Amino acid sequence: MSIPELDVSTQDKTLRFTPQGEWVASTVGSLETAIDRHAGAVQPDNTVTFDLSQLKRTDTAGVWLIQRTVDALLGRGIKVSLEGQNKVFNTFAQRLEAYKPAEKPRDLDTSFFGDVVERIGKGTFEVCQLSLELLTFLGQVVVTLFRVLLNPKKLRGISVIAHIEEMGVNAIPIITVMAIGLGLVLSFQGADQLKRMGVEIYVINLVSISVVREVGILITAIMIAGRSGSAITAQLGIMKINEEVDALKTLGINPIEVLVVPRVIALVILMPLLAFIADIGGCIGGALYVIPKMGVSAELYINRIGEAVTEWSFWIGIIKAPIFGFTIAVVSCFEGLQAKRSAESVGRHTTAAVVESIFIVMIADALLSIFFVEMGV
Repeated sequence: MSIPELDVSTQDKTLRFTPQGEWVASTVGSLETAIDRHAGAVQPDNTVTFDLSQLKRTDTAGVWLIQRTVDALLGRGIKVSLEGQNKVFNTFAQRLEAYKPAEKPRDLDTSFFGDVVERIGKGTFEVCQLSLELLTFLGQVVVTLFRVLLNPKKLRGISVIAHIEEMGVNAIPIITVMAIGLGLVLSFQGADQLKRMGVEIYVINLVSISVVREVGILITAIMIAGRSGSAITAQLGIMKINEEVDALKTLGINPIEVLVVPRVIALVILMPLLAFIADIGGCIGGALYVIPKMGVSAELYINRIGEAVTEWSFWIGIIKAPIFGFTIAVVSCFEGLQAKRSAESVGRHTTAAVVESIFIVMIADALLSIFFVEMGV
């Protein structure tokens, strides 16, 4: 076996590296220190030429050492050229090219304004992409839901009842307490403002109308999004990590039909009931302040609520309830099924589900409120 050597000659500012002998895995290791030393001594204004015409034999190790040296010199801004390559060298070089690490993009020097515009652009693109994916998932859920309703045998009634108990019945205490507290705060703050105009008695109208028409269903939706929506996302996310969703697909079972539809139906059914409980709790909270503080009898308080709350005021809140329930269920299931194979991903998508649900609920509530006002109800 021919001993590998590296001949280095200098002419003006041009260095000629001439590998000689057999540069193969069993021998080339002895040259690594020498070639690194010669390459390190090259000045920025020098040019380097690799003359490969005297290479008797080479393999991947030899080609890699030469290519690594060339890349290091190019990285320092030194001009490098290759001469005398043969077919074998070019073949190995092409194969090694695929294993080169991807170059990191250079950070562009941008102004503060440019950085802000870039962030806005990225955020807008991500929101549009998320909206498109969510709309696609919504279409899949609606189609599957209609298919199940048209064929009741596919409806998993036991699963729906279990979800109603878990997300609805078990949520009654916390929703009741929150509604009572909210009604108490509204009555206290409302009475303080109305007292200045001498119409303190109208605090009953203020509390009852705002709770029944807007606040009751809104606080219910927010509580369900934070309590049940996050639980839905975490459950489906863990199932995705454990490959249970993939197992359902392998068995020919539609995951949306098994995992999503029962939760959607459960939330659509229980949201009006929870909204009604929140309305009662809000009125009770108002009574806790109005009756003892203003000397109003319980009978008068109830009568004033009956006069203030019209039939449509009550039904507006109830009509919003299933819409909000459907929204929370779809968004929570969507984020759960988007989780990747890590616990961090489940946590991130759970947070996203709560934020997105509340955001969409608030937008929907504003649009519905404007619609009902324009309709004169």
